[in-house]
Amino acid sequence: MNKSYKFTVHDESVNTYGFRMLTDGANLTEFEKNPVILYNHNDWETPIGRADRIYKENGAIVAEIVFDTDDPKAAEIAGKVERGFLRMASVGAWPPEEATDDELMKLDGQTGPTITRWTLREISICPIGANHNALAMYDRITGKRIDLSDRNTVIRLTDNINNANINPKKENNMSVITQMLRLSDSASEQAIAEEVRKLIALRDQYQSEIAGLKTENKNLQVKLDTYEQKEREARKTQAVALVDAAVKDGRIDASGRDAWLKNLERDFENASVQLASITRRQTVATQVIPEGKSGAITLRDMTFQDILKADRLKELKQDKELYRQKFREAYGHEPA
Repeated sequence: MNKSYKFTVHDESVNTYGFRMLTDGANLTEFEKNPVILYNHNDWETPIGRADRIYKENGAIVAEIVFDTDDPKAAEIAGKVERGFLRMASVGAWPPEEATDDELMKLDGQTGPTITRWTLREISICPIGANHNALAMYDRITGKRIDLSDRNTVIRLTDNINNANINPKKENNMSVITQMLRLSDSASEQAIAEEVRKLIALRDQYQSEIAGLKTENKNLQVKLDTYEQKEREARKTQAVALVDAAVKDGRIDASGRDAWLKNLERDFENASVQLASITRRQTVATQVIPEGKSGAITLRDMTFQDILKADRLKELKQDKELYRQKFREAYGHEPA
């Protein structure tokens, strides 16, 4: 099986004739019926190969070419391709079906029209082409090559298209465009193109600014999320401290601890105020003896353990009978 060679046979750059042809507008169907590969567009000679596959890719037309190595001439060409002495392929096309002189479609250095619809006729291996998308065109009636080096020929190829198909449509649309751009109806295509370029530049500028703002907003959101997370953690720590303190001083029972933590998580401000408003439980040991009443009467109302906690044992021992009574109640026997 003969080796297949991949060639980029066309792209959308401006050729040396001053015009360019759009890849999307290429009709490959006619060529696929007879995918001949010629040498230097010499269609009066036998083909040197065929295109096993042809397709559009990234704005270009790519052909996978197989050479007829049983033919000495084709084998010679295949050898030069294999060894890197021939690297260029060129498309041969019928005259274009549609074209436009729209300035917005033109690239730098483009002096001719932009071909928007055309048909591929053949592909040739060639030593030097018009450029990296070398081109040949053929007369549909005679089948002979058209001399594209003649500027007048190129103009004639597209004049009928421009006059018949493009200008009426352009005239219908220009007034709408000039109104949208706030230009006079007599504004030139160059003036219109310049205004459109300004709009495109503004669009690009705004897109860049929007991208910057989006990045800034994302960074600020990360900082906000981090701050809020720290705030939540600090509030949680504070809530635990408040609830534990309330359990310790008797304002709430330990069984209600989790419920208070949930209340503080939902609404910290109100829940903390409610918790602070609960009266602390007063132990007997911390009660103040009313003025004018003896300590003995107060001690009589206290348990021995409460007296110990209140550090009033010395005061109790001053009343020996009461001391023995409280000790007996606490331990079940007389003090030693």
